[in-house]
Amino acid sequence: MTSLTRGDFAAFYNQVHGESSGGRIEPFPWQESLLDRVLTRGWPDLIDVPTGLGKTSVIDVALFAAALGAPGARRRIFFVVDRRLIVDEAYRHACRIRDALASASPGSVAGRVARRLRVEGDSEALDVARMRGGVTWSWRWLERPDRHAVVVGTVDQIGSRFLFRGYSRGERLRPIDAGLVGTDSLIVVDEAHLSEPFLTTLREAAARDNTPPEARPTLVSMTAGPGGGDLSVHRISADDERHAVAGRRLGAGKRAHLVEVTGTTQRNNDQQVASTLAQWAEHLAADKPVVGVICNSVARARAVFDLLAADHPGRCVLLTGRIRPVDRDYLLLRWYDSIRAGRSADPDEPLFVCSTQTIEVGADIDLSALVSDSASLAALTQRLGRLNRLGTAPTPAPAVIVHSAVDPAGVYGEARDHTWSWLCGLATPQAFQPGRSVPSLEGAGVDVSPAALFETAPETWAQLRQPQPCTPCLTASHLDAWARSSPAPAPADPPPEPFLHGLQPQAPQVSVAWRNLSGDDEQWRASIELLPPFADESIELPLPAVVRWLTGQPSDVTFGDVEGAPATDDPLTPGRGNRRVVRYRHQQNIEVITATDIRGGDRLIVPTSYGGCDAYGWAPSDPRPVLDVGDLGAGSGDRRATVRLGPTLVAAVAAHDPDLAGHLQDLIKRVEEHRQDERLTSREYCAQIHHMLTARADIVAVLGEQLDRTGDDIPPHLAVLRLLALAKQPIADEHPTLKCVVLTSDIVSFGGDTNPQDPSLTRGQMTLRAHQQAVRHRAEEFARNLHLQPALVTAVGLAALWHDEGKRDPRFQTMLHGGDRSAAAASAAEQPPRVLAKSGMNPLDHDAAREALQRSQYPPGMRHEMLSAQIAHEVLDVPGDVDRDLVLHLIASHHGCNRPLLPPITDPDPVTTIHRDGENIDVDTGRTVDWEAPARFATLTCRYGRWGLARLETIVRLADIWCSAREEQIP
Repeated sequence: MTSLTRGDFAAFYNQVHGESSGGRIEPFPWQESLLDRVLTRGWPDLIDVPTGLGKTSVIDVALFAAALGAPGARRRIFFVVDRRLIVDEAYRHACRIRDALASASPGSVAGRVARRLRVEGDSEALDVARMRGGVTWSWRWLERPDRHAVVVGTVDQIGSRFLFRGYSRGERLRPIDAGLVGTDSLIVVDEAHLSEPFLTTLREAAARDNTPPEARPTLVSMTAGPGGGDLSVHRISADDERHAVAGRRLGAGKRAHLVEVTGTTQRNNDQQVASTLAQWAEHLAADKPVVGVICNSVARARAVFDLLAADHPGRCVLLTGRIRPVDRDYLLLRWYDSIRAGRSADPDEPLFVCSTQTIEVGADIDLSALVSDSASLAALTQRLGRLNRLGTAPTPAPAVIVHSAVDPAGVYGEARDHTWSWLCGLATPQAFQPGRSVPSLEGAGVDVSPAALFETAPETWAQLRQPQPCTPCLTASHLDAWARSSPAPAPADPPPEPFLHGLQPQAPQVSVAWRNLSGDDEQWRASIELLPPFADESIELPLPAVVRWLTGQPSDVTFGDVEGAPATDDPLTPGRGNRRVVRYRHQQNIEVITATDIRGGDRLIVPTSYGGCDAYGWAPSDPRPVLDVGDLGAGSGDRRATVRLGPTLVAAVAAHDPDLAGHLQDLIKRVEEHRQDERLTSREYCAQIHHMLTARADIVAVLGEQLDRTGDDIPPHLAVLRLLALAKQPIADEHPTLKCVVLTSDIVSFGGDTNPQDPSLTRGQMTLRAHQQAVRHRAEEFARNLHLQPALVTAVGLAALWHDEGKRDPRFQTMLHGGDRSAAAASAAEQPPRVLAKSGMNPLDHDAAREALQRSQYPPGMRHEMLSAQIAHEVLDVPGDVDRDLVLHLIASHHGCNRPLLPPITDPDPVTTIHRDGENIDVDTGRTVDWEAPARFATLTCRYGRWGLARLETIVRLADIWCSAREEQIP
């Protein structure tokens, strides 16, 4: 059977999610009816389904609808949650679909879905990506614009990319991000009541843009509480209530008991509430195997964890969003099987899970009992969704809600107090003073099953929700300013934050990583340039908290774990110190600054000797040296592995695998001997790493016999060593600054969009003709697969064919020959002349690249696309139905500049003639600014839409990057 029908959805759902778990899993009735609705009427505005009923399966519905060719289907699915996800079940869910499609036999239903989703020229059916903490796993989070993809992220990450202002993204990457998020996309916003400003901005932006209707994003909200107003809403039905599994989850027994802390003052409140939460957790653990404690702030969650860990060592875990992803992965590998929903067995001894708001959404955790800070009704509903999640507990699971009248309003504002008052009208709270014996739970408590909460009157939900901040009025002027991404309009560049989170005071965020730094400022800069920071080793933190910590002030500032939360009223005061840190923008912009020079959005690297972080994340009061995990931040298959073969790597591995660390120490001794003999044998090092991994049965069991397993469920140190073990052309470089050898795997992710260096550095030389022909082939293939009109297919193809013509500049050719003028001249003298597009130089050797640039006398900062556009303007013959202005713009913008101007550069010795295929073309490299470009750009954004134009640029740019990474050539 090769056809695919609507009736195959249940079999597809089971093949993806049931076969891997050894049982049969069928979609719930509401999921089946949602698919019918999408196929017949399109997507609803709102999906209103109680927590615990698998709202994440909207991803399955969207992909199956796309495979069936539904009119409203979209190519990219963005699953948005306004939380820093620690246990990101949505991401894991999408990965299960991706893996099932990749491994399915052709005749199976998943195989047929994969065949329908797969496009011409591509072997993959689905990409899955996750955005978090200021950056993504890879700057190139999607390889092809025509490939189906699922992307999970936060409002900040996805919203800023939509608005051409991706956080921590260089201006040259912004149009790609906007083109991928803002066109051919389904944007699903979970817990939409938390994200009204974001939703409002998306709707208004789409209404004020000329992007073709078929390419505009489809916006769907999801919530677990009554709402909807005038929106089209999809809800559960009586069929769900009668369903064996769904009905059990809807009626999952949960009883909430109210506890009010008494005798607290402003001075002792934090200590008293933390003690109360810990005492009740211990009390419930007497007969409940997994007890969760969910707090409203990171500091309180840490305080409760410390209290419980002191009495229950090895039985407590702290989960917050303020943790390095590498450390988080190790925590989940250790604890997740013991706390996840559907676990095979409960732990033998009580286990305490201390957390913040980060597990409210997207965490497939099943708690036996819950103790929670008081919060808004919506937040409590999500927290209760982690309690008796599957409805399998024989008796109602207890939830203790703790309230202190002295507590500040925090992230929930007055909604917290209003919700507490409403609960008190349903049950009488018990007064409690910490340190006294914990009484038994009196009375029946409040029924807080999903069904009961779902029956709460809509007007009650509205009254108990935290008020949404006002969203500023979005105008065409705002959108035009954001579309001008290079250069951005300064100083009149509107900040995106108010349009994502509303008008409220916000604490700016910074990203902090810890490294073993020694020596003077220059040595600090040099070591960071050699090994730039990865997302995996960084924590996103409020700027005031970081400045306090670095200047010796009290640093346990109370802040929540919610993206875009309002700033706390806690002004900075003069501190006792002003320690140095490194601010990293890119490899050519690294500076050492003091704490008071830090600004919002900065990426910081601090010495490990400063302390401030442990295995559970942000710990500002902990002075102990921090473990440097910079070598473990490249476990993803689309990123090269770079490690320092020295004591730092050994220490990072020893923290989790002492035996393997011992073997690494032996390898490093051999490397040091080779270094003394001036023999750097990178292949031998990688072969030795491969031997280490395959020599141990436990590691082979994790990685697979061929070490070819991918995914998030292997330890980071094994993931990065795996990449090195499989490297075919690794590089070993001696770096005196780091006092060790740096070993780098094959180059699998690179390009001029990652840094100011030109993407002309590849492992092998490529001629201009062969490269441009290959890029044209791919760009036209992308455009056809996206069903663009024939004239647009031709336009992107012509732009791709001419995009690198500016590299014919003799000085640029000298640079591509490593700065060797004689070699460049010899290539030019061949018949026909051998013109290069790619140099074959080591992409990692930045010193060699700088030396080649200097020796070539090519003006620093000059853009070759400027000359490419000039040449095309003079000689390119464009068919009559093709937009000539569009072709010129796509050529000039193929590295993200020229939106609306290329950077002005002084050329002291301009080139006035270019030789091309026996023809002399008059040009002027001294004219680096095309003053017609702004008007052309304005016309094109009006003609194709701001996001529509970005999509066309993205097609050409990703085709160029695809061909460069794979060294595709067409003679």
